[in-house]
Amino acid sequence: MKSYLSLVPISARVHKRQSRMTRICIVLAVFLVTSIFSMAEMWIRAEQTAMINKHGNYHIILQDVQADAADQIKHRSDIVAFSEYGDINTDADRDYFINGKSVVLYGVEETYLADMMHYPVEGAYPQNDKDIALSADAKELFGFNIGDKVTLNTPLGNFDFMVSAFYEDDAELNELIDGCCAYMGRTAFWAICNLNEENVNPKYYIQFSDRTNLRKAIADIKEQFGLQDENIDENTAVLGLTGASSNETVQNVYPLALACFLLVLISGILMISSCMNSNVAQRTRFFGMMRCIGASKEQIVRFVRLEALNWCRSAIPAGCLLGMAVCWALCAILRLVVKGEFADMPLFGVSVSGIVCGIAVGIITVFMAAHSPARQAAKVSPIAAVSGNTEMEKTVRHAANTKLFKIETALGIHHATAAKKNLFLMTGSFAITIILFLAFSACLDIVHKLLPSESNFSPDVAIGSQENSNSIDLSLAEQLSKIPGVKNAFGTMYKVRLPVKINGIEKVIDLVSYNEFMLESAKKSVASGNLSKVYGDSGYVLSVFSENGRLDVGDKIDIGGHELEISCVVSEGIGSVSGSPVVVCSEETFMRLTGEQGYMMINMILEKGVSETDIDKIRNLAGSDSFIDRREEESEVYSSYWVFRFAAYGFLAIISFITALNIMNSVSMGVSARIKQYGAMRAVGMESRQLTRMIMGEAVTYAFCGMAAGIILGLILHYLIYVKIVVTHFGGTWKIPFSTIAVILLLVSVSCIAAVHAPAKRIRNMAITETINEL
Repeated sequence: MKSYLSLVPISARVHKRQSRMTRICIVLAVFLVTSIFSMAEMWIRAEQTAMINKHGNYHIILQDVQADAADQIKHRSDIVAFSEYGDINTDADRDYFINGKSVVLYGVEETYLADMMHYPVEGAYPQNDKDIALSADAKELFGFNIGDKVTLNTPLGNFDFMVSAFYEDDAELNELIDGCCAYMGRTAFWAICNLNEENVNPKYYIQFSDRTNLRKAIADIKEQFGLQDENIDENTAVLGLTGASSNETVQNVYPLALACFLLVLISGILMISSCMNSNVAQRTRFFGMMRCIGASKEQIVRFVRLEALNWCRSAIPAGCLLGMAVCWALCAILRLVVKGEFADMPLFGVSVSGIVCGIAVGIITVFMAAHSPARQAAKVSPIAAVSGNTEMEKTVRHAANTKLFKIETALGIHHATAAKKNLFLMTGSFAITIILFLAFSACLDIVHKLLPSESNFSPDVAIGSQENSNSIDLSLAEQLSKIPGVKNAFGTMYKVRLPVKINGIEKVIDLVSYNEFMLESAKKSVASGNLSKVYGDSGYVLSVFSENGRLDVGDKIDIGGHELEISCVVSEGIGSVSGSPVVVCSEETFMRLTGEQGYMMINMILEKGVSETDIDKIRNLAGSDSFIDRREEESEVYSSYWVFRFAAYGFLAIISFITALNIMNSVSMGVSARIKQYGAMRAVGMESRQLTRMIMGEAVTYAFCGMAAGIILGLILHYLIYVKIVVTHFGGTWKIPFSTIAVILLLVSVSCIAAVHAPAKRIRNMAITETINEL
């Protein structure tokens, strides 16, 4: 043996059973970090792909910028794609036609279509001012082919072009305008603008290179050219995923996400440190004997640290492999089973950052966790080790308090509180689990708001007025409700961008009617005020919370000389069609205010397993009005919501499992470290059930301290998440999550019972002489 450190592998083999729980904790800590960071990276990759496909691969849009400034910005070295942009007739309400169909005109550069929007193309971008590119549906709509001549009719003249390409762009927009889109070069576009006296301000789309510091680049452009915030429109969907968005709501998410990740890291440190403390406490005599044969305190410290790092050789690779396997499995489930918004999840993607973070966390947490146990081991007295009195090293200054509890329970509480460091670690283990539970509970509320799969405001099918007016007969809703498979059918009346006076100030609102069923459904979304006043023909209305146009209880609204008062604000409801604030009244009040006697839309909630025959009956009753089938979309939303819930609860289950194992292991090792004391107690007449109560008192002390700390800190984090995101974005008020706290209490209770059972059974099965002679 060249040094005391040569004993490390021998000690690892001899004490393999005692170190098993510590190694499991290392594996699980590395697994958690690897899987979380890997899934985060895979999700970001998928979201980036989805957001680019949906919103375009650009970072910012410059507007109201001088042409010479735009030209200078275009030639910056950190910009890889730049395009001037202009549009005409985006609402299809002007006299711009091709073959009698509405057309939306775009003046853009090729980089916009190819590098930013990634529109698949057949043909080539217009090479001169006589070429034009059309949306792909123009082939079917008009029967055009590449090379065909087309005439663009404008209010003040006609233009002849030759079709050079077809782009597969936004098909939904083309359906709404009942026409197509046309793309042309700058010369042709501005010629049309000048002839028709269109006041179009050009915009400039910018895509930065991959390695650009986006925040710094955007700030430099603003400072160099004297631009304000209103001159720069961010592509928040793309910038938000890179952490570069200046959007306040997005920025609020970053520190909260960081806090959750730090909780995971702290959880790993506390778990491993607690296990190692118990492990060292069980082997104090061994370290004392090492001191007897000449080992110094520094050598004992190095021995414990090297022993801990030695466990990492097998535990860290196992944790990384397990984390990657779980990541691959989840990605496969999301992509192949759930699909929808997860269709772009990469399969068998390797997250280098996830693996590196897992390895780093494993080594750092083990090294940090080993610090305190190493110093504890170094303090063992050689004399105490030789005499066999390692348990009596500390002077007992206070006896157990038997005034409130029986002697056995008081001793258990005393055992838990006597070792302050161990009490802190055990309390931390409990507290971290509770904090994570409450944090993820708030995150689930956010997802429920984003994906309201169980909301009555997200119907399965609907019938919409063909004229976008309140022209659907009121009796149709009753006919639809009688069809088998229709759980409920309810109509809504709309007045979009209705001019009103709010507290004497002229504004516009979207006025919507609710029937009694919808008002009943709105009760669970009430954020403030009294909903009961809205029923029937009354002078009261409710407001649907919106960031853009907030209305509060007590605000007065004047509609055509009729004064209404907002009596209630709800956090969710039928959204705005125009972006204006949504005000809701009863059907009776709506008809009195507007004179309308029909619905614009009838929404239906269907029973599970509704037949296609029943769907055909609904379609037939729709007649010439639009039949809208949202079942597939709702199914995807429902699946997404439950996948997130499954992942969140799965993560919490793992944390709970680790905590329960940690509690069981710590209590068990604490019993093992004091086994001679328990043997002596049994020798002088203490019964087995009293020993069980003693161990229970120790476990309950840990649980009580952990719950007190965890619930207080967890509620603070829950409140911050809820207020910063849910209330700010969706409205509502924060409430104490009593159901989540009840689940926590149940988990802690089960953990305590499980922690006591094994060591109590082991003591009962050992002979008294065996416990006294235990080394």
